[in-house]
Amino acid sequence: MRAATLSGLLADEHRLRVVAAIALGARTIADVAQAAGLATDDVRRALQRLVAAGIVSRDGGLRIDLAAFREAARDRPARFRELPDATPEQARILRNFVEDGRLKSLPARASQRRLVLEYLASRFDEGVEYAETDVNDLLGRFHEDYASLRRYLVDEGLLARAHGVYRRT
Repeated sequence: MRAATLSGLLADEHRLRVVAAIALGARTIADVAQAAGLATDDVRRALQRLVAAGIVSRDGGLRIDLAAFREAARDRPARFRELPDATPEQARILRNFVEDGRLKSLPARASQRRLVLEYLASRFDEGVEYAETDVNDLLGRFHEDYASLRRYLVDEGLLARAHGVYRRT
């Protein structure tokens, strides 16, 4: 189940109350109605959708099927697109900071920020000298604040700068 589908199902107050009551131990429609403060007909209507979606099962009484929640938790938003050529470790960190192929922010944790910067540095060819405008253009594809990225790359020793010319170290 997709995370958006699960969220949509639980965005209805009656269905959310039904799930909560079952999660807290209600096993019959009457128990759910009492615990959720809903009319029995409202509980039945909500259960139809929840059972059809696989969130609730009726085996030996009403139960929450946690598999649907686990599956939804693993669902990655379509907005995330892994950046090309990232190592598995970089991809693990990048997926938390990339949206639509661009960095939405830099990690605050130094070790994670270093991995992101190493990925960005790998976009520059070794042995090639780049004018500052070329560095800005390349980094601007990843984040609007290319000047900060450029500064971080130099400060971390991933790019060297001499007389306005940059090269990968």
